[in-house]
Order: sequence, then structure tokens, then C-alpha cells
Amino acid sequence: MAIAQNSSSDVLARTPQQCAHGERCVLPRCMRNEQSRLDDTLQDTDTEDEFIKLSRREGRRKRRAARRLEKRQKRSDALGGMENVFAYSKLYKAGKKCCNGVRWKQSVQRFELRLFSGTAVRRRALINGSYRFSKYVHFTLRERGKIRPIDAPRIQDRQVEKVYTQLVLLPLYLPSMIYNNGASLPGKGFHFSQKMLANDLRKHFRKFKLKGGIALADGKKFFPSADHNHIRERHKHFIFNQGLKKFADAVLKTIQSDEGMPLGVEPSQAEMIAYPSGMDNYLKAQERLQGGHYMDDFYNIVPPDRPHRKILSTIQEQATKSSFTLNPDKTRYVPFTKPFRFCKTKFIITGSGRIIRRANKKAVPRDRKKIKALYRKVMNGEITFEDVWTSVNGMLAYLECYNEHNNILKLRRLFYSIFGFSCENYLEFKRRDRNAVRHD
Repeated sequence: MAIAQNSSSDVLARTPQQCAHGERCVLPRCMRNEQSRLDDTLQDTDTEDEFIKLSRREGRRKRRAARRLEKRQKRSDALGGMENVFAYSKLYKAGKKCCNGVRWKQSVQRFELRLFSGTAVRRRALINGSYRFSKYVHFTLRERGKIRPIDAPRIQDRQVEKVYTQLVLLPLYLPSMIYNNGASLPGKGFHFSQKMLANDLRKHFRKFKLKGGIALADGKKFFPSADHNHIRERHKHFIFNQGLKKFADAVLKTIQSDEGMPLGVEPSQAEMIAYPSGMDNYLKAQERLQGGHYMDDFYNIVPPDRPHRKILSTIQEQATKSSFTLNPDKTRYVPFTKPFRFCKTKFIITGSGRIIRRANKKAVPRDRKKIKALYRKVMNGEITFEDVWTSVNGMLAYLECYNEHNNILKLRRLFYSIFGFSCENYLEFKRRDRNAVRHD
């Protein structure tokens, strides 16, 4: 590769100069010529052995882009085609997993009864391109005062979508996600995201103490406002096999409108987990901010030497580029001298650097009402004592993940005062079920 001669000013900028007292010195970076010695030279771009005239940074950028494209191509090629992804054994195992926990349904019983032959029929249709998805079953749930519309696929479609999600979407999307993206991923989850935030707060405290703060953001109508064109562009970017890309677009066409992703569909969950990856990578790589997110809840640690208003403006711009909107009421900056909430968990940083995590403030009053309701139901014969043991210990296990020692003691005392025995005594629950103890 030919190297052009350096200009006189470029050589001067990199040559030790004569100081006033007669010694040789090197000029600081701010006083040197901005032109690099490799600028405006012929450089190899790693694309079909071409040599073009580029600056050093431009050539390096193109080489990195070529390497990233090569890696995406290898990951896509490793999946194989439709025949390899939708192999009979993979479909059959996915069908078995879809039946777990819902075998009481008649439709699931019929599906599992004909799983051996039905899997072969569905695989043949997938390979031929004649497979057609059924309409979603739409219903609404009221979850703690919030109404959520759910679109549930049929059991046979769940079998196909599970294979597609586990063997296509996640292997291709995971390398482009940041590590602190913890929603619905293998080995991660809700408490993982809180643990990562606590670790980031400790690292910040060791360096800056209580100086600085945290930028919090929340997506507005995250699932209902998802842009299908943005998702199709992601398919083109990651999926190189034409058969798999056509199937991915067919899954997207099962949604009636041109925007929004349904709740309750496994591919929809995987698409939305990776949906804001562009913003995450920009903030981490370009802005050098340590952050993470859990589905539509985002956080970024802001050092004291960075203007937080500019950081919030950058987050807003990157969210717009990633085709989703942030809730202006929940996008804010909180200094570390004050407590803040992330995923309904209250974080408090003490002067000694201790991270105190408090559970949702509505959890304890809700648990007190639930214990009293469980007593009424078990005495009326609606549920068993074993059901009570499962429910109460689930409440306490949730609170034990936080600094809620006093509230846990109060709930245990309330249970003892109502039921007359400890909620940890599993043998007493079994004895009362065995003796059919009901009305005292």
C-alpha cells in the first residue's frame, strides 16, 4: 500500500521542538497540527482489496464496520436455513414446553395428544411456506389497577414461535445488547437489573462519593407504539437467510395494525427487549455512560463533571432515533443526595456508601389484606392450607430481597395472630389439611 509523504506542517507537529532554555520538548496535543500522518493516504478498507483515499479514522471506521458485518453474517449462517431451524426434534421439544403449566386446558390436551403427527404436518407447511398463523385470542387483564390488553396465540402457533424466538431472534440479538439489559433473558431478570444498578452505584460512590446523579427515563406506551418499519430494518440488519427473513416478516404481519407489538407473544417480547439497543450502545460507547434498562425503564449514571441537562437531551434524541417515545413526566435527573425509584424500588445511598433498597410502598399493605383474605377463604373451604403456605411464603420471599426486615416481622406476627401458628411451620399446614381443619 502506498504511503503519501507527510506535509511540512505535519512533520513539524510531530518533531521535538527547541525550547527557550535550549532543551528539546514535545508540543502538547492541543498545539499540534490536527492532521494525522496517515490522513489523506491510500488505505485498505478490507472490502474486495480496494485501496481508497481516506483519513485514518474513516479507514478504521470502515474496517470495523466490515468486521461487524462479517460477524453478523457468520452468526446468521450458523443458524442454517428453515430446514435446520425448524427441525422435527426442535419443534417437538418446544411443543412439550408449551404444554407445561397449562395441561388443564382442553385445547392443550388435544394438542399434546396429536403432538407427534401434528409437529410433522406443521414442519412440512413451514418448509413449503404454506404455514398460516391463527388469529390471536384477545382479552384484558387488570393487574394492580392497570388494565393490560393481552393477545394470546394458539397453542400450535406458540410451538412455532418458541422455536423461532429461541433459535433465531435471541442468538442474533443478544450480541448487540448491553450486558445490563436484563428483561426476560436467560440467567437474568428483575432482580438482576436491580443488582446491576446497585453495583454501578457502588462504583460511582468509590470514585465520586455522593457527587453526581442518575438520569431516569421511562418509555411511553412502549409496546403499543413500536414501529414495524424499525423492526423490519432490524430483520434486514441481522437476518441474512432469505427464508428466515421472510418468516420473520410473516410473524410481524400477524399484527393487524402497522404499529405496536402485542403482549403475550414470545417473539414480540424478544423484539422489544432488543428494540432500544441502538440508544443503549450509543450512550455506553459514545457518551461513556454506565447504564442499563429493564424493558421500558432506563437509567444512566451521570458523573459530576457532565452536564445532566445535556445528557437528558441526548437520551431524548437517541430515543427518537430508535423509534420510541419517552414519558416526559418520568424522564428526569435525580442527584445522589436524594432517594430515587427504579422499577418501583426505592434506592437510598447513605454517606458511608451503603445501598438501601426498599420494596414498593404498596406491597406491605397489600400483603396484610391478602393474609386476612386467605384466612377467610381457607376457613370457607375455597382453598387448602398448602395454598396458603405457598402464597404467604411467596410474599415473604419477595420482601426478603430488600431491606424490609421490620415489615417481614410484622407480617409474620400478623399471620400468627390470625392463624395461630407460624407461617414457616410447613408440617402444621400439612396436618391441618390432613385433618380437614376448617372452622375454629
